[in-house]
Amino acid sequence: MKLYLFPLFFVLTLLFGCSDEAESSNEDVQTTPRVVQLTTVIPANSDHSYQFPATVQPVKTVELNFEVSGRLNFVDLKQGKMVKKGHLLATMDSTPFERKVRENKALHKQATLELERIKSLYGKKLAAKRDLDNAQTQFDITQIDLENSKQDLSYTKLVAPFDALISQRLLENDRYISAGTAVVRLQDVSRIRFELNVPERILSANISNKINSAKAIINGSINKTYDIEYIEHTTEPDPVTQTYKVLFEMQAPQDEHLTPGLRAYVEVNVTNLKHHGGVVVPINAVVAAADKSFYVWRFDETTHQVHQAPVDIAMASGNLVVIRSGIELGDQVVSAGVAQMSESMLVQPYVTE
Repeated sequence: MKLYLFPLFFVLTLLFGCSDEAESSNEDVQTTPRVVQLTTVIPANSDHSYQFPATVQPVKTVELNFEVSGRLNFVDLKQGKMVKKGHLLATMDSTPFERKVRENKALHKQATLELERIKSLYGKKLAAKRDLDNAQTQFDITQIDLENSKQDLSYTKLVAPFDALISQRLLENDRYISAGTAVVRLQDVSRIRFELNVPERILSANISNKINSAKAIINGSINKTYDIEYIEHTTEPDPVTQTYKVLFEMQAPQDEHLTPGLRAYVEVNVTNLKHHGGVVVPINAVVAAADKSFYVWRFDETTHQVHQAPVDIAMASGNLVVIRSGIELGDQVVSAGVAQMSESMLVQPYVTE
């Protein structure tokens, strides 16, 4: 017997005692049917719904920075604005970078002419191999310098790497900044995420269950409900709240702009696969036997007699017991006065007027 059934066995033993005592009290021949209360066996409610407060979040948030140092010039950094991929956000004073490109072009041109001259002399055996190698090396160095300066010039423009919402401008305009300094924070809102914190006891109880449906409910001026899908959850709880972060997601709606940080509720319906297919009876219908097993008194509609039916208990919840096997959906069991029952006792179902 599993450990969590011991409390149930103890409670049932206190309530009803063992079956031997009940049987000994009914040794006399029965002449009048005993009136009993019957309960019809119903399916276990394996579906559970939970509702959690949630916060709207972007798919990702990134901070953009320049790869070079220089003086900052804003182009379009209006907070709260949606921009397309490739949209120019800010520039840096390009004058010194353009000057560096021109300088390296001139040096590279000079190195090219020098290499051609040395090659010509080397072909006539008027220059040493060492002179040719030096000219080639200088040509390669100036070519690399030119490519680097062109790349640095391209770094003076900051563009949106994806369709994004400008979340926050991090610097004031017209100031000198170092390479790597964050300038703007962008949010990818092509898909909307809902972040919620789930208590440990709920997550543990449903970790292996199937999610039937999940909906995000946004009240206020929007007042809409959206279907969402599960993405992931953390496996380490918050050390203070002992809750786990869970993420759901959906495609961004076309008719509404859901701003990150917006408050919402997420309603999740799950199926308990472990107890799926079981049946439920009142806890008062279950009797604890002397050998620590459990049974119920099943009513036979044909003979109006009751018979012991051993049952396998899955769990107890409140005043109900989930049973895996032993009885079937639609069976009728005695749910009051079980301590007075005995095998094949003649009974009469109690009918309310």
